[in-house]
Amino acid sequence: MYRHVPPVDRKMMQKINRNTLLNLIRVHAPISRTELKRLSGLSQGTIFGMTANLIEQQLIVETGETQSTGGRKAELLEIYPDGGYVIGIEIREYELMVVLLNLHGEIVATETYLTQFRHHPESATAIIIKNVEAFIVATAVPREKIIGLGCGVSGCVNVQDGTVVDSWILNWHNVVVGTPLRAHFDWPVFVDNSVNCMISYEKLFRSGQMYHDFLLVTVGRGLGMAAIIRDLPFRGSQGLGAEFGHIPFDLHGRLCECGNRGCLEAYVSDYGMLATYRELRTNVDPDKDISLPELIKLACQNDPIARKVFELTGTYLGNGIASLVNLFNPECIIISNDAEELLELLSPSMHTALQQHIFSQLGKDLSIICEKSTTIESWARGAGCLVLQDFFSSPKQF
Repeated sequence: MYRHVPPVDRKMMQKINRNTLLNLIRVHAPISRTELKRLSGLSQGTIFGMTANLIEQQLIVETGETQSTGGRKAELLEIYPDGGYVIGIEIREYELMVVLLNLHGEIVATETYLTQFRHHPESATAIIIKNVEAFIVATAVPREKIIGLGCGVSGCVNVQDGTVVDSWILNWHNVVVGTPLRAHFDWPVFVDNSVNCMISYEKLFRSGQMYHDFLLVTVGRGLGMAAIIRDLPFRGSQGLGAEFGHIPFDLHGRLCECGNRGCLEAYVSDYGMLATYRELRTNVDPDKDISLPELIKLACQNDPIARKVFELTGTYLGNGIASLVNLFNPECIIISNDAEELLELLSPSMHTALQQHIFSQLGKDLSIICEKSTTIESWARGAGCLVLQDFFSSPKQF
């Protein structure tokens, strides 16, 4: 069935043209009006009128001059970083990270608030509101300059209404977050899975700028995935995202934190790798525990059992990513983790598995990028980028 698309009115067309110019300036800055005309296809009058308006709104700024082909100097434009700010928050089990970003996606201020979110969903929004308000006071940012609030949380999130459907890490189920935050703050509020937040950051400011179709896979406390398809985030029909970590790997395997057995995450995650180590070691005190950094250190010292753990984990991850390539045929896959050494340990067996299981020519021009996601600040920045992604995107026409 075809859907009727109403005609675009004048006001909507102005919004579309405005955001087209904002995005072109964001991506290609510093850029001249002449180049904007060439890239956008808009008339010279529209370009001059809209850029003048954007300068008046303090969203763009003239930064210098260049020599045009006719010999006349042309002024260059770029996004004015302090024309607006967004707040990004990342909810963890025992802490709330809050960051303030400018329009360049740069962190202007940051604060970590120690709190108790795990097992306590009933007080979550009150804690968030209290700490975000304290953060605004501490940073002294004018409220009228704040464009919106982005909130990242692990698990399955309905982005349409901001409900955390299931977060096994937090032990939250059907927790409404978006509605009370929108009722309190006079800005747009976006709530999403943390990996979807991170891919927004990738698309706007990092490696993802170069690609129309790419995937982000995160290996850490869990195994996450997000997708950009034709320059837009993929979230499925219900807005619940892509749960790569919970595809079945071994139907009779380990118990996953979600309650099922044999999920890929139970093998390719921080706790999954430690479980593999416990299964492989035979001459070590079973009551003696080990952390992932210690396991990485052992592998770097050529401990055979530790190296076997990462060889197996890399193979499992490569098999899973091969399935993603066969399904999505992306231009690029970005693999992210907080520890650069871990990615180096997983990489050899992961690439071998990829080469073995990618179908036909689907991996011919595939780029694999391994990058460190640094700290919790990166995740909070990703949440803020949900707001920036909406701010720079063209308005919905229907």
